Amino acid sequence: MKNITLNIVGQRVLADVLKEQEDITKMNVLFFENLDFFFKNIKDNIINNIVIIDFSNFETIKNSKFKIYNPIFYLTSKKKINIKKKMLRYELIYFPLNLKNFIEKINLTYIKSKFAINSKVQLLNYTINLNTREIIIGQKKLKLTEREKDFLLFLKNSKKPQTIKYILESVWGYSERMETHTIETHVHRLRKKFLNSFNDNNFIKNNKEGYYI
Repeated sequence: MKNITLNIVGQRVLADVLKEQEDITKMNVLFFENLDFFFKNIKDNIINNIVIIDFSNFETIKNSKFKIYNPIFYLTSKKKINIKKKMLRYELIYFPLNLKNFIEKINLTYIKSKFAINSKVQLLNYTINLNTREIIIGQKKLKLTEREKDFLLFLKNSKKPQTIKYILESVWGYSERMETHTIETHVHRLRKKFLNSFNDNNFIKNNKEGYYI
């Protein structure tokens, strides 16, 4: 059963590649030749599915009449883009594109949007409230940063331990300027928070293959 529908606008090669992997990714891929054709196929002025489109269409979508309930993935080769996140729900994906990381990014975004209504995600014995960014067990709760929340959701959605490099690429939006100890420092701080708040020193585990929950 395919859970995620991708509306890919104008990116035929990418659409063809993702279409070939539908059975693996469990994503339904729809291709639209251009933005006008995509707009004509939207019902009730609501964009419910994930959209993948070139960044040159940013202003057109921002000024459109449509209600957007999932982040739009904008593809760009520009290194610096000066826009305010609050203006529109979006994710920037930079070329050259790493397809495996891109699919993980879509999955992470889907998890966050899937639970947007009731805002609660179960993670082992804990509950994450996506709206308040709190992780809760019983009467105890811990405030998470946005990055901590994304990191935990990423590990939740992973079926095997994830390497530091892969976590950097998928959650942090890895660049060559970033260092691998970013993850080690982050995990150390998060483990300390769990120990202080829940007396849990074994929540985030790691072995030679990487980090996991």
